[in-house]
Amino acid sequence: MTDRPAPPIIELQEVWKSFGPLDVLRGVDLAIRPGATTVIIGPSGCGKSVLLKHMVGLLHPDRGRVRFDGRDIAGLGETALRPVRRRIGFVFQSGGLFDSMTVQENVCFPLAEHRHGSSDEWADRCREALRVVGLDGLQTTMPGQLSGGQRKRVALARAIVTDPDVILYDEPTTGLDPIRADLINELIVRLKTRARSTAVVVTHDMTSARKVADRIVMLYEGRFIADTTPDALDGIDDDQVRRFVQGQAAPEQLRDLQVVTRLTQGQSRTPTP
Repeated sequence: MTDRPAPPIIELQEVWKSFGPLDVLRGVDLAIRPGATTVIIGPSGCGKSVLLKHMVGLLHPDRGRVRFDGRDIAGLGETALRPVRRRIGFVFQSGGLFDSMTVQENVCFPLAEHRHGSSDEWADRCREALRVVGLDGLQTTMPGQLSGGQRKRVALARAIVTDPDVILYDEPTTGLDPIRADLINELIVRLKTRARSTAVVVTHDMTSARKVADRIVMLYEGRFIADTTPDALDGIDDDQVRRFVQGQAAPEQLRDLQVVTRLTQGQSRTPTP
């Protein structure tokens, strides 16, 4: 008898989202299986972060359903979303640290917000989370004293301090040099192995995508145009996917660049007296 696959822990069904006249998500369907790392790639401004925010209830769809562990959360208010968010860690693109709080206060923030455990346990949980990301000992440090990579790791410690079932990463390596970016990638991989948690990673960093992903999906103009594994990604016969993966501009973009260059050169010439 073949084991049935586990049901998705997060599922988006026919999700539409617009901001004014701009359709950002256009009937998106996506099922996130537990225990795996799904990476969402796509050009800047295509709706990757918008998609991620729907999964945690920070945004609600105009149409469609968003299910977490079988429950439709699309129409839930803040109070009803609390039990769901307690099971989700979110790593914001900028890190999202509170500059007026110490590292320990930042890491403990979700414990206090969700009344998770007693205050006596918070210091121990904070120490363990910081130890996992290699920053134990910086509890009393202020965010302004940290490097960019350290801020990302503190944000990651804050995301895992509640021992969530799902961790959502929004551009976790943006703004980091290749060495520090690789450290974040290693942490994502090790956290999955250590905690067997589910991860969804939004990124345009193909090195990161290939390293951490079990599955890669590509969002383009509000819809998914690829759903594959890292090993099979290069074999997809789609111009948009190929150009994005290889970092190649489209012919029309190059033509636009040539026009701009000619106009700029023309404006820079010194008029003949």
